[in-house]
Amino acid sequence: MSRWSLLYRSVFCRGGFGVHSPFAFDLITKVIEERCAYYFYGEIDSAYLQLSQDRRKIMCESRRTTVCKAFRKYGISLKESKLLFRLANCCKPRSILAVGSSMGLIPLCLTGYASASYCLTLEKENDFAGMAASLVKKTTPSSIDIYLGEYEKQLARILKKTENIDCLYIGKEVDIQIQEKIFAQCVPFLGERSVCIVADIHASPKRKRHWKLLCHHPKVTVSVDLCTLGILFFHPRLNRRTYKSVIY
Repeated sequence: MSRWSLLYRSVFCRGGFGVHSPFAFDLITKVIEERCAYYFYGEIDSAYLQLSQDRRKIMCESRRTTVCKAFRKYGISLKESKLLFRLANCCKPRSILAVGSSMGLIPLCLTGYASASYCLTLEKENDFAGMAASLVKKTTPSSIDIYLGEYEKQLARILKKTENIDCLYIGKEVDIQIQEKIFAQCVPFLGERSVCIVADIHASPKRKRHWKLLCHHPKVTVSVDLCTLGILFFHPRLNRRTYKSVIY
């Protein structure tokens, strides 16, 4: 996305400007643009700093690299991390499915609001899975299970034992074709109070097209375009619309 688009959003798409829906207005002003410090931010800051400065060697996509380089490519930003926590704190999801772990930062942020939450995390990189397991074990008391292997195969196994998904996260490392299949498989398990978060929605023309298709899915009512993240809601009583904002 161009800097002019970002500038336009920062001026005209903030503070709930032009938003008439009470649900969307509260979401934008009290969650997305919330600037108050939360108790869990210290844990997020610590985890982010650890991953962004770790120079240990790991394998990523069959190549040897450092943790910090891999995290720079596939991790989420600190602002996005804290937004995920605020969003989970607002929506209170009990059953969470994260496709891609960001080395543990994703399940950490989505479960940090309550120890009663449960997160299933799919990870295809062996070293990423190991780091994620280590990070969440020492940081959060929440129940988190990490499944290692190809996303589609692991997802098929998990959904056989799943009744509902309160929060679905699809990471930037997931190929666009696999994203489409994952969403299609998970839609039947997403209820009216569920939320879906998709990373890197403007990273390429294909991802932009895919995001627009998601917004027009018959089950989706409200969608929020945050430049780097997209958020989808499914409550049937909400008016169908896409809102644009920025992450602060």
